[in-house]
Amino acid sequence: KKLKKQKGFSLLEMLVSISVVVLMSGLFLADYHSANKRSALVNAAQKMASDIRLAQQFSSGAREFNGVPSAGGWGVYFNKTTPDYYIIFADINAPAGNKSYDTGEMFKQINLPAGVSIDSIIDEEDTALNAVAVTFLPPDPITYIAASLNKKARIALRDVNTNSVKTAEVNFLGLVEIIN
Repeated sequence: KKLKKQKGFSLLEMLVSISVVVLMSGLFLADYHSANKRSALVNAAQKMASDIRLAQQFSSGAREFNGVPSAGGWGVYFNKTTPDYYIIFADINAPAGNKSYDTGEMFKQINLPAGVSIDSIIDEEDTALNAVAVTFLPPDPITYIAASLNKKARIALRDVNTNSVKTAEVNFLGLVEIIN
């Protein structure tokens, strides 16, 4: 008798095909998780820059804090001793604020994503700082960095899992840029 030629896949062909699909899926998932971790750092840096701009906007718009105009404007406070968050604050010290964050001035605490922290705070002379307040005094708003005019600061965020760093730079004009 003649054997009929059967249509379909052999067991070996099926195993090879399944192996290729499993391998490709594994590579995709590994890359996906790595990209997801990187995006947490990028998103945190962009949010930080956006929050600095928000404080600037609050100052130029004369936004009130607890029903009272903020005499010294609005700002963002970064501190390496509390590396998992930063603070948006209203400088309420009259007549023109002290250009720094004090207890009772917190508008909002911004928590950084898990695994992302404040890594460094550097001034324009490349001096490491433990803390810095970026404050905007209305109506222009005039930018104060560490209570001084004509300065700039770089705030670096680090992802502890990937050891990647993103740095935001704020200059004396109040311009904010992610520089790496």
